[in-house]
Amino acid sequence: MIKRIEFTLNLDDPREAAIYQALRPAIKYRRAGAIIRAALDAHLVQSENSREPSAQKKLINQGEPR
Repeated sequence: MIKRIEFTLNLDDPREAAIYQALRPAIKYRRAGAIIRAALDAHLVQSENSREPSAQKKLINQGEPR
């Protein structure tokens, strides 16, 4: 099964704008999904190998503010 996940980037935020700039060439050739999967895979494997979760993983586990 294939599941499409859409997300938005706030280009006024420097970090999110940098993400967009990094993905921009891949978006042009419809390869952004592969880039995102590889980055998440590398991040998750690295985080699982360490004893303490990364700050980013802690934020993800906390969920969005309500």
